[in-house]
Amino acid sequence: FQKVSGAILVIYLIGHTLVISTAFNLGHPTPLTWNAIIGMVEGPVVYGHVHVGTIIEYLIALLAAVHGANGFRLILTQYFGIGLPRPGRHAFPRAVPSVKKASQESLKYIAIIVILIFLILATLVAFIW
Repeated sequence: FQKVSGAILVIYLIGHTLVISTAFNLGHPTPLTWNAIIGMVEGPVVYGHVHVGTIIEYLIALLAAVHGANGFRLILTQYFGIGLPRPGRHAFPRAVPSVKKASQESLKYIAIIVILIFLILATLVAFIW
């Protein structure tokens, strides 16, 4: 999931940079150029004041939140050993202990809570406020 979501975010970032630099007319912005390009990117109105572009930005922000929360969980697990079992005395055959399910579950639930808070706030900003 991390590789696919990272690739999607990088592709979006490159496209976003190209569109905004074109809308700014490569450093020489005019209202006519800005309105034409941003109006095309926003797309038609779906409901009320919500454009297709608003929905796409909302989905990209949600993907970035999920990608970031999962990445933070992976960093805690892989680099700091949070959620991993304590090393013990090795015995023959040398079996590697598996990850503790309870501590992994707590990290997963923390990531889910962070994503849900972000989802609620992003929904309020994108569609209500």
